[in-house]
Amino acid sequence: MNQPKALSTAEAAHELGVSIKTVQQWMEKGLLSGWKTPGGHRRVRLDEVRQLAEERKRAKQNAVGNACKVLVIEDDPDICRLYEIMSRAWRTPIEMHFAHDGMAGLIALGKLVPNFVVVDLNIPKVDGYQLVQSLHQQFDPQGLRYCVVTGLSRDEIEQRGSLPDRCRVLTKPIDFVTLEQWIATSFSEATERSD
Repeated sequence: MNQPKALSTAEAAHELGVSIKTVQQWMEKGLLSGWKTPGGHRRVRLDEVRQLAEERKRAKQNAVGNACKVLVIEDDPDICRLYEIMSRAWRTPIEMHFAHDGMAGLIALGKLVPNFVVVDLNIPKVDGYQLVQSLHQQFDPQGLRYCVVTGLSRDEIEQRGSLPDRCRVLTKPIDFVTLEQWIATSFSEATERSD
């Protein structure tokens, strides 16, 4: 009986243009089926990897004008680079924009009209708490989705100032899988509303 051709997770990651960790997460989610060898090494079916690579290529080609606009308000260039790298593996087509302080973030909000905003609470020029309150007051009725990213605990957040009830919070280190799910769900809901 012929076994399907298989790739290691490193080979699959290379074919897909993503990290090995992303391939492992996709296997855990069932997006790619795989198995472990007797030696404990993960294997992925070559045909599935090629099919997923083709789907991702088509999605990117069709994404012109249909991408989810994400505005990240973050002053650390290394973290911004991390957002860029991690978002390449996401299934939702993303158009990523960055503002490196609160004032630039407010200006970008008006110009870009993003679908989703990610705000670091500790940013220069406009306090992250003030920025989130502004998002809540000005953009909530329009259905803008947003979250904050912080190294603070829930108690520390409450001590410094409250956040709107519907504001989602991601603690550092950033859980990019959860962030991707939030953005994909928000974009899907926005797309359905506009149809």
